Amino acid sequence: MKNVFPAVASLFALCASAHLAAAPEPTQTPNNGTSNILVERQIESITVLGKANTDGAQLGGTDLKALAMNSHVVGRAEMQRLQFVDPDEFLDRIPGETQVRNLRIPNGSKSYTIPMLDGIPLENPYQGATQRLDRTNTFDIQRVEIIKGPASALYPNNAFGGVVNVISRDAPLTPETKLSIEAGDFNRLRANLSTGGTVKDLGYFFDINSRNLDGLRQESVNNRQQMSAKGIYQLSDLSKIVARFEYLDEYNVARGDLTSEQIAEDKTQAGSLSSSTDLQQSTQSLKFEHLLDSGFLEVNLVRREKDTIGASRFSGPQDENDLSYHAKLSYRHDFNQSNLISGFSHYRGTQDTKQYNREDLALSGPFTTFENQLSIAAYFMQYQFDATEKLHITTGARYEDIQLESSLYSQQGTFSDIAPKLGITYDLNSEHLLWLGISAGFYAPSSSDLFDAEEGNPNLQPEEATNIELGLRGSSKALGGEWHYDTSVYHNEITHYLVTQELIKANGDEYLQTTNAGQVKIKGLESVIEYLPDNANWRVGLTHTYADNTYDSFIQSTAGADDDLTGKVLQRSPKHHLNARLAWLPTEQLTLELEGDFYSFYYADIVNSPASKFTRGDRLNLRVNYQMDNWRLWLHGLNLTDTMEDRATYSRGEMKFRTVDGRTFYAGMSYTF
Repeated sequence: MKNVFPAVASLFALCASAHLAAAPEPTQTPNNGTSNILVERQIESITVLGKANTDGAQLGGTDLKALAMNSHVVGRAEMQRLQFVDPDEFLDRIPGETQVRNLRIPNGSKSYTIPMLDGIPLENPYQGATQRLDRTNTFDIQRVEIIKGPASALYPNNAFGGVVNVISRDAPLTPETKLSIEAGDFNRLRANLSTGGTVKDLGYFFDINSRNLDGLRQESVNNRQQMSAKGIYQLSDLSKIVARFEYLDEYNVARGDLTSEQIAEDKTQAGSLSSSTDLQQSTQSLKFEHLLDSGFLEVNLVRREKDTIGASRFSGPQDENDLSYHAKLSYRHDFNQSNLISGFSHYRGTQDTKQYNREDLALSGPFTTFENQLSIAAYFMQYQFDATEKLHITTGARYEDIQLESSLYSQQGTFSDIAPKLGITYDLNSEHLLWLGISAGFYAPSSSDLFDAEEGNPNLQPEEATNIELGLRGSSKALGGEWHYDTSVYHNEITHYLVTQELIKANGDEYLQTTNAGQVKIKGLESVIEYLPDNANWRVGLTHTYADNTYDSFIQSTAGADDDLTGKVLQRSPKHHLNARLAWLPTEQLTLELEGDFYSFYYADIVNSPASKFTRGDRLNLRVNYQMDNWRLWLHGLNLTDTMEDRATYSRGEMKFRTVDGRTFYAGMSYTF
């Protein structure tokens, strides 16, 4: 495998030189601007704001960027250029992205961000995380829509951070087949075959791909095989049925954190085991769409089953089967100047687990079994209308009823609430839009938080969030070029905040318990600015996040607890995150992009100890893509600064670091016919 990367890189250079050698001499053509238009269109796709990326992105029949919510879109052209493995490779250019599982709120223990596929959660909505996006078929992505905060009644109420909705590809009108291969450092090898087309009333799409990737650390593994198939049957001009099947087989071993001394001694050492998973997941879905004279009806049915064998530092070795069903019915009725969307969604998931002793990594000894069930019934309604020619209002509410059951406990948890939403947009003119969004959400505690014999707290209340956001977006011609911008300031107040604390019993013994510790304020400023100079073949983009995440109050549950977090900054919450991108198209076929990603310091513990201050090193990425007829070639260099200390944890007077792969080069090619 060590010789694969040089071979592919050589082939990359050989193909490019052969094409250039065979290319005819340029001829004089009328100066009609065609070449500049082509280059400009390609530059337009290197963006998170341009029309080429946001085309087709809608929510409830309205363009996403016309709604009163913080939203961004990463399109297919951008995805093809990035060739991502880690979702952070494209989320870094979205404001509000954190290093810990969720958008905006850097708390890895909670599911504040819901990954979705075509509007349906990828798994249990209370187990979602941005990293779960890597379980979608990355070769089957048309675009990714990111919406921050609990802004829409069409999405679950626990999305305090937001939702990341992957829109899968549609079947092409003409037959199309694509082959690709990629290789690079750390034994990286990816291969893909996809084909699609339309035959009379039937559209089809099929993709199969494989990935093998060893990390920097010894014994680390990131391998997968994936397949997805989709059939689209056009019943009539007004109705169609979409059937989809997806299968994932993944084996992953992630090593635990290292100290600075261990990194200096041998940065590749295995260290402790953080987690290992051997996962097989299958998904079947069926969707019916029908266009009415004055509306649109959509019905979704999804079955997902996941088998996972592995161990984590939190739960120990397990053999787990997750089976879930998700049904969603929605109807949009269109009036002259408004529309009304109403519907019902029901999720039911069952988790059967065999729990082994913590040291039994071979899963060969005795075990205990238990079953968890989660049921979420939701009713939603959203009304959008034009108050005036320039003033547009969106209002709605989502009611959720949540049932929690576990064979470990005799009790059942039941929570229900209604979360209102309000959005107002005002067209300052044809190029600039001002918006205000006010929304609420709620997050239910888990069964173990409620009923565990040693650590449970049956008096827990669900978290409640109130999010207020004001934004401005648009484009203009100034300073010799075209500007696109999207900026917003937000304030999210979470009450009854759930915190697991170390408490002290009357006899002096320590124990863990989850309490409604107090109130948290999540606030900040998120901005994207992109500039395309006139008559130029380059573009620059800047994404900036300013975050001020603090404990507004912290109510002590027992007199023995030592740490009062009032006024403290949330753990792993840097004030600033800047992502800068410079793209250059020297020719219509060649695209080069240099990206820099920068963080300010954060505290690696919850009490903000001075010794816990950590600043992640700066990262630079270089991506080169070349398109010639049906061939596409790419050569990427990631983490050119060779930064490996990615995330820090400070505990018991010691700093430890989650490491990532250092400087990485890989190359690939694809052929479409």
